[in-house]
Amino acid sequence: MMRFITDFADQADILPVVVTVGCIMGLHGWWRGMRIWCSVIPLTLGVMLLLKIAGLYYAWFTQADVFSPSGHVAAACITYGGLLVMLLRRRFIHYPAAMLLPLLGVAVVMGFTRWRLQAHTIGEIVTGTCIGCAAGMVLGLKCGPVPRSLWGYLLPCVACVALLFHGLHMGAEETIRRVFCPQEIFPTHL
Repeated sequence: MMRFITDFADQADILPVVVTVGCIMGLHGWWRGMRIWCSVIPLTLGVMLLLKIAGLYYAWFTQADVFSPSGHVAAACITYGGLLVMLLRRRFIHYPAAMLLPLLGVAVVMGFTRWRLQAHTIGEIVTGTCIGCAAGMVLGLKCGPVPRSLWGYLLPCVACVALLFHGLHMGAEETIRRVFCPQEIFPTHL
């Protein structure tokens, strides 16, 4: 069950969902939402990539364990949690801090699966949660509410795309280590 849930946040699943949501927003003329969605999510994933690379180099310089923030948690939080915040934005109009509730809900579920699968430490999960929640708040505050006309397209399309790509793996972590940790530079214990 843990693997089933965590696979929804693999980059092979998240990226098609992100592209689908952006396309639906654009095709229906919600340019503000599309522009912000297509800016905030790549920036968030880019920050996660930089933190993972920094963790590798930190480990190399200090001979410490690698610190690799959870990209699964951040990606799920910004994508699924961010979409929830945008869809429910009208309910949060008077209490914007309440936007954190769906974001934290997604982060807790995904973080628990990553911890149970021993893929990340609590510190790595908390880091992914903080970045994902911050980015989700930006989506909620900057995009505004999703037009009602998009609800009928977004929800079924996101569900279908997420299920269609579910179980596929990009192996992002291994690729990052292979590209940024050549054996000549980094010891094999990383």
